[in-house]
Amino acid sequence: MTPPDLAPATPQLPSDVLHAHCTAMPHVTYDNVFGPQTTCYRVGGKIFLMLGHDADPQYATFSYDPEESLVLRATYPSVVPGYYANKRHCNTVYFDGRIEPAETLDWISESYNIVFAKLPRKIRDQLAG
Repeated sequence: MTPPDLAPATPQLPSDVLHAHCTAMPHVTYDNVFGPQTTCYRVGGKIFLMLGHDADPQYATFSYDPEESLVLRATYPSVVPGYYANKRHCNTVYFDGRIEPAETLDWISESYNIVFAKLPRKIRDQLAG
């Protein structure tokens, strides 16, 4: 994996801020099923974010609407098709300082919402109840 050319312009997104953001959402769990270099955040057992700790800059892969993904990739050089993920439904964002942290957190929240909405109704009902 080769990160895009680096040109930091804004503060990078610290992994502790990202972790706090993810774990503040309802019913989120996390694990390191792929090894210590990757933290997976899940809702209802489904991954909505994979945080890679093994590169500089760090990166995260998240689910997103396929049409909106094309817009993100065309707009931001730090957003590329999902690394080791479905290239149509996932994006990887590099925390290289070119994207405002708040914007990245919004994308992660949207990923959570997309994955939650696709859970079977029985699981959504269990989580809500």
